[in-house]
Amino acid sequence: MKKNEILIGSPRRNGNTFILSNHLNDLLNSEGAHSYLSYLYDYEIKPCIDCRVCKSGNMKCSIKDEASKLFDKIENADVIVFATPIYWFGPTAKTKLLIDRLRPYFTNKKLFGKKGAVILSAGSGITDCDLTIEMFKRIFTTLGIEYIDTITAEAYDIGDVVENEIALDSVLMLSKNILK
Repeated sequence: MKKNEILIGSPRRNGNTFILSNHLNDLLNSEGAHSYLSYLYDYEIKPCIDCRVCKSGNMKCSIKDEASKLFDKIENADVIVFATPIYWFGPTAKTKLLIDRLRPYFTNKKLFGKKGAVILSAGSGITDCDLTIEMFKRIFTTLGIEYIDTITAEAYDIGDVVENEIALDSVLMLSKNILK
């Protein structure tokens, strides 16, 4: 059975990004998948310092922090889902910190052949998400991750997505695509 890692980059544990991510997690687990949630704000993730140690030797990041725990989860997953609200037309800072630290995987190819998806919630919906969608598509391509889909939801106040049937249906369709 596939292992799925959902990386939640929202500081709100009860916010719209969490609601959509938790819904996906529940759907996947109800079908017998092994799906897990990780809250990036629970981890100390330092910024990449462009030391380039990851480009040679064991091709691992040299920074000592809790990102290594996330790297283990990502490496062991078949499907990686990044979930983040949109802040100023991009992912949260915590999400971007993790993305920047994925640099070793460009060289070591350990993510090659995995699948990836994105969950985005934004105050104005999809019109705020275009840059982030393109960013993730490029990241996935660069890392050899097969892009599955992006779910976007117009959501500003906590709980807005609960009434958003389009977003909830999109999560259901994503779960089916992941389970294929």
